[in-house]
Amino acid sequence: MGKIATRRVLLGVLVLACLGHVWAYFAPELWYETFPHIGRPWQPRLGPYNEHLVTDMAALYMALLVVTAAAWRFADSDRYVITVGAGWLVFCVFHLLYHLRHLSMFTSGERIALVSLLSSLTLVSAALLAPSPTGRAAGPRSGTSRTRSRHP
Repeated sequence: MGKIATRRVLLGVLVLACLGHVWAYFAPELWYETFPHIGRPWQPRLGPYNEHLVTDMAALYMALLVVTAAAWRFADSDRYVITVGAGWLVFCVFHLLYHLRHLSMFTSGERIALVSLLSSLTLVSAALLAPSPTGRAAGPRSGTSRTRSRHP
């Protein structure tokens, strides 16, 4: 698989991660009561329901969905892909750190699932920081001149 195809796969994983949370905006209480749908819900163990917090988190995932989809479209552009990867990496590292500090409320299997999933997303994000072999940094219009003469 080539570098661009690999980037698209990695970005696709992040798009799927977003889609798993977008519905929280439209049904926040249901999301809170049922997420992640693999046994007992996780959210009630992390604190009481807060619609504002749930919908803000869902809005963050929708914003990440938009910029990640744009990076998927322009996967040959280091500028887009590395910027999106850096944003995801910051989010993923802090999200993982929070959950690592709060594992005691989960079963062993849930701990493994949670840490594996969040670690995987962190690694996917970090992988997007690798520049392309072509070094195409300027974006989709990199073939155009950046400097233009002021005189005709």
